Amino acid sequence: MPWLRRRERLLFRTHESPFGNPAWAVGRILQYEGELYRVTRWVELRPVLLERGGSVGEWEVWGRKMSEREVRRELADVEDQMLDKGDL
Repeated sequence: MPWLRRRERLLFRTHESPFGNPAWAVGRILQYEGELYRVTRWVELRPVLLERGGSVGEWEVWGRKMSEREVRRELADVEDQMLDKGDL
């Protein structure tokens, strides 16, 4: 789906690995700069060399801005899940 890539943007870089931060997992929703984004992919970069020796991994987190319609649908799905569990 090449049209998805056009709307995708780099959100931030991190030294935390994809498996080390489930809140940023692909498919999850996060707020960045006041907007809601769905995480679309992680890109592993070259390790960053440290002054005292060694290195640390670095990744880019990419996402696609969610439309108002997608946000409403997501909220409705969460509400349905809560009602099914009896959480409300």
